[in-house]
Amino acid sequence: MEQVLSKSYTLRGEHGIWLGQIVLTNDGMFASVTDYGNLSYAWRAFGKEDFRSFIAAINIDYFGRKMHTGMAYIVHSKKCEQACQRFAEKILPPLQALLKIELAGGVSW
Repeated sequence: MEQVLSKSYTLRGEHGIWLGQIVLTNDGMFASVTDYGNLSYAWRAFGKEDFRSFIAAINIDYFGRKMHTGMAYIVHSKKCEQACQRFAEKILPPLQALLKIELAGGVSW
């Protein structure tokens, strides 16, 4: 079995306010503890690219749907779906900004 590598990212919003901690693994797992919820999802078919590149390129709606899919196994409601969408809007853009800087700098796992 290939070794799974992980990276942890601390996200900060405007004025340095803590938004959350994100953990990504090179085999496609996203896990989070944030001010907008603690959500996770595993993409097991994200292509041959670096998973960070995949996350850096996806859109908010797609990301929000995947967060909701992860929660739908436990609870399903419009309120839950809306909370996952808000999570995606607040968490994905700052994570993507960090990933793009890291990838442009050639930082490895």
